[in-house]
Amino acid sequence: MRVKKKLVIIMLFCLCAALAACVQSGERNDTPALAHEYSSITADADGNVVIPLENITTVASFYNYDADGVTVQLLAIRDPGGKAHISYNTCKSCSPSPKAYFVQRGEVLICENCGNAFTSEQVGLSSSGCFPWPIEGAVIGEDSITVPVVSLDAMRDSFASWKGPTE
Repeated sequence: MRVKKKLVIIMLFCLCAALAACVQSGERNDTPALAHEYSSITADADGNVVIPLENITTVASFYNYDADGVTVQLLAIRDPGGKAHISYNTCKSCSPSPKAYFVQRGEVLICENCGNAFTSEQVGLSSSGCFPWPIEGAVIGEDSITVPVVSLDAMRDSFASWKGPTE
């Protein structure tokens, strides 16, 4: 009898937790995605992609690079303090899912695959878990962000099945 009571309590607890997750998920998805800017980028003569900082705001911008027929997308954003951040628009955890990309909803970015939410300050800082994957060799200067094309080309396989928005 006692075991049955404990089992019922555990089942009720699990049901409540599942319902709470559904409500949170629904609230998160009710916040409309912000209108994003999508731009195509190409390499300069030095083998780099250069993004002017004047184009980076607190609303995420996305940059599409063509790596031999595969779109490798970058995400650039400023945090509330004005610091610019850049990363790939995917993560190690959810890649190679076609939905392994991020969309800004209000003040947070959300993974369309797993639902993880994070702030602009976290963009490009961690390569573990579901966070925007940092770009090796990216340099955020005073006027621009410089990204070596070799780093973008190296991510081709990680974006091969990626189906994020590009325009």
